[in-house]
Amino acid sequence: MIIRTTGERLFGAGNALLMVLLCLTILYPFANLLAMSFSRGDSPYLSSVSLIPRPFTTKSYELVFEDGDLYWGFLNTVLRTLFGTAASVVIMLAAAYSLSKKYLPHRNFYTSAFVFTLFFSGGLIPTYLLVRSLGLVDTRLVLIVANLVPVFHLLIMRNFLMSTPEELEDSARIDGANDVVILFRVVAPLSMPVIATIGLWTAVSHWNAWFDSLIYINDDKKHVLQIWLRRIVIEATDPITARLDDDLKRELGLPAAPSTIKAAALFVAMAPILVVYPFIQKYFVKGVILGSLKG
Repeated sequence: MIIRTTGERLFGAGNALLMVLLCLTILYPFANLLAMSFSRGDSPYLSSVSLIPRPFTTKSYELVFEDGDLYWGFLNTVLRTLFGTAASVVIMLAAAYSLSKKYLPHRNFYTSAFVFTLFFSGGLIPTYLLVRSLGLVDTRLVLIVANLVPVFHLLIMRNFLMSTPEELEDSARIDGANDVVILFRVVAPLSMPVIATIGLWTAVSHWNAWFDSLIYINDDKKHVLQIWLRRIVIEATDPITARLDDDLKRELGLPAAPSTIKAAALFVAMAPILVVYPFIQKYFVKGVILGSLKG
């Protein structure tokens, strides 16, 4: 049994209290936003911070789910997140595996070339001209290809793979396995912590991305969910309440720019990531720490 001194117990209690207060400061705005989304648009309590919807109504969510653009945006975002994350992880795993090998010719040069792009880029206009010359403008593929390999994630994965035992790869080669088999049958299973970490980072990045869709996509049915959310929360014209006549707005208690609909739209856009995150969060610390051991 470990005997803790009074000072250690007080220090532990202080840390626990600090973490509880920190969690409350993070959760409280979410709870307030959730209460706002279930309130009427003319509720006098919207101007104050409240955790209870008064009066309670689900009309904001009904109006949000009646908007057809929501489903197109949700479909495009899901497709982008699934295929974009899978393609990025596979390509980064292959590139990181190559860069982690000391026998790769000019390895330092290739690594420096990747690092260079972290500090310097061609800029928005040259990038758009390149995308247009490739025929990717107004296609869903551009949302995946334009940011296929985040260099920071690639370097973390490379550092992680440098710590894997080389003896396992040597024994696989003795059994006749080539580099592709070793990568996907030996290295990949051992690298699940960093793969899960990078995969979650990439998925969250794809889910929240909106600027590339705004720049490269012209067809409204190809826009992602965040563009739909941006129109509701930021732009002056609300596409949902714009379809309602004045009598129905008064009946529902909706002002010209209803904060209740904005709150409901925010929760609809956040819900999928909030559901997935707890299942993969356990890989975060282990993946980041192991990926920073070697450089």
